[in-house]
Amino acid sequence: MLWQWRAMLIASLAMVMLAAVALGATAGVAGQPAEPWVAKVDGEPLSARLFERRLMRNRAAAYRYFSQKYGVSDSADFWTTPHDGETALDWLKPRALDECIRILVEQRLGRDHGVLANTSYLAFLQRLERENQRRREAVAAGEPVYGPQQYGEDEYFNYSFTNMVIELKRRLAADEFAASDDVLRQRYEQSKETLYNRGDHVVALAIRVPFVGRSGEGLAREEAQGAIAELRAKLTPDATLESLEAACGTAASVEEMAFDDSTARADGMIRAVARSEAMKLSPGQLSPVFEERMSFWVMKCVSREPLGYRSFDEVKDNVRSRYVDEKYGALVTGIVSKAQVEINRDVYNAIRVR
Repeated sequence: MLWQWRAMLIASLAMVMLAAVALGATAGVAGQPAEPWVAKVDGEPLSARLFERRLMRNRAAAYRYFSQKYGVSDSADFWTTPHDGETALDWLKPRALDECIRILVEQRLGRDHGVLANTSYLAFLQRLERENQRRREAVAAGEPVYGPQQYGEDEYFNYSFTNMVIELKRRLAADEFAASDDVLRQRYEQSKETLYNRGDHVVALAIRVPFVGRSGEGLAREEAQGAIAELRAKLTPDATLESLEAACGTAASVEEMAFDDSTARADGMIRAVARSEAMKLSPGQLSPVFEERMSFWVMKCVSREPLGYRSFDEVKDNVRSRYVDEKYGALVTGIVSKAQVEINRDVYNAIRVR
C-alpha cells in the first residue's frame, strides 16, 4: 500500500505539471516549481488544483440545489444539462472560486504575519508528503501517532489551514486587534442578554411511566400511555411530591427535578427531552405527555427563578475571542471585496467535476 500511495501522489503531481504545460498556465513562485493557476488574485496565482478540490467538496450543494429547484437527480449528464438556462457546473464553479479566493486571501494574511511560509498548493502537497512520511516512520518504529496514521489531501489541507487561521488570529489579537478592557466590557454589555444570560433555574415535578423494553418486563406501550394520561389529570395546581407519590402506585415514579445552566451537559446526555419541556414551563403549568428513554413523561413546573448573567471576568476571554473573530471576518471580507481577480478562462473552462 505504501508504494501505491506514493505512486498516486507522484501521478497527481505529474498531472498538475502536465496540465500547466498543456494549458500554458504556469506561474513561478520563488523556491517552488510552477503550477497551473485558475485565477490570479491581486496578481497572485490561485491553484487550479485547489479549485478542483473545492469543486469536489461542494458537489453535494449543487445536487441539493438542483434537486430542490428542478427536481433532477444525479445522472451521467447532470453537470452539463441546462435547467432554465443554468447548468450545475456553471452554478457550482463561481461558488467554488469565491471560496478559493477567500482561502488565498487568508493564506496571504498568514504569510504576511509569519504564520505560513508559502501559499503555493504544490508546497502544501510537499508538506503533506513529509507529514505522512513522518507518520509512516513513526508507526514502523512503534512510536505513538496522534490522529490518523496517514492524512488524505483534503483532510490535511483543512487541518493545516484551520491551525494557520487560529495562529493568525492569535497574533492579530496581540497586535492589530488588541482591545482594552473598556472596549471588551462595552462589547459584553451589548451582547450579554443573548450570549451570557445564565437563564432560569427551573424546578419541576416529573411523573414517568416506563413501558416494556428488551427485558420484557413492565407495561405495554399502550398501557403506559393510558396510565400517564390518567396521572396527568391528577396534576392539580396544588399537587405536591407526596400527593403524587401516593397516587402513582407501582407503575409510575415521581421525582422533583431541577434544571439550569449547571445541569445542561448532564441533561443533554440522559434527559434532553425532559429538560427541553421543563424549560418551556411557567410555575404551575403542565407539560404535554412526551416520550423519552422507553418511558412516557409529564411534568409540572414548581418554580422558575432567573439566574442573571455570567460576570464580565468570567467570560472575558470569550468576549475577546468573539471580538477578534468579528474583526478578522471583516478584514478578510474587506480584502476579498476589493481584490482584483483575473480568471484564466482556458483553465477555468477546462476543469470538470468528476
